[in-house]
Amino acid sequence: MKAFKPRILMFSGEVRVMANLRLAALACVALLALASTFQVFAQEPYTVQEASVTVYRDGVAHVTLVASVDPAEPSITLKLFSSSPYNVLALDEENSPLSYDVSGLNITVYTLGASELTLEYDTDALTSKSAGVWTVSLTTPFQLNLTLPEGATILYFNAPPASIKSEAGKLALSLPPGSWEISYMLEAAAPPQPSPQPTFQPLQLVLAVLCVAAVVAAVLVLFRRSRRLEALRREEAEVIRFLRERGGRALEAELREAFPNIPKTSMWRLVKRLEKRGILTVKKVGMQNVVQLKSKF
Repeated sequence: MKAFKPRILMFSGEVRVMANLRLAALACVALLALASTFQVFAQEPYTVQEASVTVYRDGVAHVTLVASVDPAEPSITLKLFSSSPYNVLALDEENSPLSYDVSGLNITVYTLGASELTLEYDTDALTSKSAGVWTVSLTTPFQLNLTLPEGATILYFNAPPASIKSEAGKLALSLPPGSWEISYMLEAAAPPQPSPQPTFQPLQLVLAVLCVAAVVAAVLVLFRRSRRLEALRREEAEVIRFLRERGGRALEAELREAFPNIPKTSMWRLVKRLEKRGILTVKKVGMQNVVQLKSKF
């Protein structure tokens, strides 16, 4: 019996060790499963395809973000570069507007059914100016294309960009993920050139004045003529129309014959009234009176 006891103790210790190993293995499996679960939940339901920031001369920055999204997700939440965006616009792949909510540095876009999101907004919180030097400060979690204003000269950056190139007279920087601070100066804008004033030669000036005077005179003549014709009686207007059709002149007898409804004395008074108003003239030719319209009528 005394020789058998150590064996029992040894067997019992082995069982205890095996049990502990089994518990440790189960704990590792549980931790791996938990880590895998956290990784699945931590995975973002979108992928940023393109991100760009364009800075203008007044310090306003325009941000554009293009991302592919899961159509089954009801919404996605993105980080903003600034907590004070304005002119916010969210569009799907068909350029249809999407609803959104902004809270601090987060924007939640309701993308259910959309496979692509284009987010644009303006902000003036990314830039600052001191002693004529502009500074852009931002933190990006993804690759970013930064375009500086035309005429910008870079003075400082806290880390070398992935690339710097010139596009249409503007410096374009490719920035890897991280915090960035870039300082630059702008060339002074050229003052607007005054438009050349037209110069007139003396002869041209005289001709211009004469042309204007001729136009004014013609307008006055037409105006007076229209005023006179407006004041004519119906019979007087018909007599003038008859004279025009006859080449501007007719015998008084022809007038009486053309207007039998107007008595002879009334016709004579009508003609004298028109003569007094300067519309026509009456000349004695032989035994007949010739009635003639003046050339301006």
